[in-house]
Amino acid sequence: MTLAYVFAALSIAIVAAVAAPGCGGTTVFDAPDPKACGAGHGCPMAGCVCDDDSVFLDTTCELGECRPTADVCAERCEGFGGVRSTFESQNDEVPLPNCELLCSRLLVNGCELGCSTLFTECLVPSNCSQDAGAFWECATERGVISCLDNAVRIEGCAPKASVMCE
Repeated sequence: MTLAYVFAALSIAIVAAVAAPGCGGTTVFDAPDPKACGAGHGCPMAGCVCDDDSVFLDTTCELGECRPTADVCAERCEGFGGVRSTFESQNDEVPLPNCELLCSRLLVNGCELGCSTLFTECLVPSNCSQDAGAFWECATERGVISCLDNAVRIEGCAPKASVMCE
């Protein structure tokens, strides 16, 4: 074989490998999380309050399927005292106050996927309880945010009641 044929064969192999679709229509090589679902998956965002007072936020979508929030939270709170309580959004469009600030904080704190690891779209809430508003204000302004295995962990903002807005 000549060098030109070898080069052509390698070029075709590389293009085919990069173009191979993965989960959710993404390319596996480009996806930071190969189990992640594509935008518009419809699965709720899971909220997990652990016994150490930290809160995990994560999507329930994995490999194209919606997992039970209880299962997601059991995994996330393992090593943090177990699960105290859970909450979830209705779907992947989540009404949150100060969403842009939260998404910016995720990126600044090294969460490479930002808010897309949690939901497809953030909506302006039409109704938010005082407890929910206080939690999200803390999360966006004072909470300690870190990312563990593509989930968001918030410390210093333990919720007193449900934190989901409508």
